[in-house]
Amino acid sequence: MMSRIVIACLLLGMLQMHAQDTYVTNSGEITFNASTPLEDINAINTAVNGIFKTDTGDIGAVLLLRDFRFRKKLMEEHFNENYVESEKYPKATFRGTLLGYSKDSIKKDKYTLDGVLTIREISREISATATVQQEDDEFSLQTEFIVRPEDFDIRVPRLLFRKIAREVKVTVDLNLEPSEK
Repeated sequence: MMSRIVIACLLLGMLQMHAQDTYVTNSGEITFNASTPLEDINAINTAVNGIFKTDTGDIGAVLLLRDFRFRKKLMEEHFNENYVESEKYPKATFRGTLLGYSKDSIKKDKYTLDGVLTIREISREISATATVQQEDDEFSLQTEFIVRPEDFDIRVPRLLFRKIAREVKVTVDLNLEPSEK
């Protein structure tokens, strides 16, 4: 009986240690800029779910495409209905790893982040520089990268071709706290 209690306590302790290696957010921020000289197109999503595993350097993020906000309601409507088709393809995901990251200590604040971005069920490899900083028991992660709408089968009508950038700048900002699980 006593050995079962000891084993149960050890398992609970291991689970808690595992949780300390996991940092999460549900209020991460992703912005994108698809502006051209003819049109200012910027959007922000502040409901991004993110996870950072400090034992492996793995990072994941998921967001609902309909949560992007634009300065013009009509842009938001066109984005959801005509471009990303958020009813049919509601979310975008990213899974990646910080290369050279060590949980023992952050030896530097900039890392190469390699991973896979999936939008509209189409996956593309992404490689970018990410800044990771630790302050007390929280981590912050920032990165920027470029995506091309055509790589995700997002078609821009010829009439609007000059108003929407061929290369879209994506900026990610995640402030992660220890998971309570």
